[in-house]
Amino acid sequence: MKRSLLLIALIIACGLSASSSLAQKRHPSTPEERKRAVEIATLLENDPLNKNAKALSRELLIWLIEVPDIIVTICTGMLGDYSKLKGDYAGTITTQLSFAETRFVIEHPEEAKDEYRVYLAGVESALRTYQNIKKAKPGVRLQPLEELLMKQQAGQLPEFIRTAMAGCK
Repeated sequence: MKRSLLLIALIIACGLSASSSLAQKRHPSTPEERKRAVEIATLLENDPLNKNAKALSRELLIWLIEVPDIIVTICTGMLGDYSKLKGDYAGTITTQLSFAETRFVIEHPEEAKDEYRVYLAGVESALRTYQNIKKAKPGVRLQPLEELLMKQQAGQLPEFIRTAMAGCK
């Protein structure tokens, strides 16, 4: 688990340091690329344990790092107490947060600068992904996500997102 989070962080850090030079050389995303990104983000949400999930996740992450016109902010605070997010699927949930934000920005370009809406879309997708993992693996339980599901069921998720945003700046 720690190794997968470390790997994700390393990929992102390397990608971000290289992204400014790559972005200057790379053209903006094409409609076909954006369509593919939405398809991958949706597939990974609906079937996070898909046999091709790692390759698809890597493809989307690299594309997201390279493309200059789609930018999302990774804020793990949106997932509750991130220090307690432990288990084999924590990395899957974290990357899905970013992928869903990407999907939202692509599908709703007029709202791409509305951080609240982008974060909300990411968290809602992360929760759906978690629920899909639990369907396939009923023994999986990630406490911070269980708490977020309770907030969502109680109608408190929007308030949580607004509060958590303060820690993302």
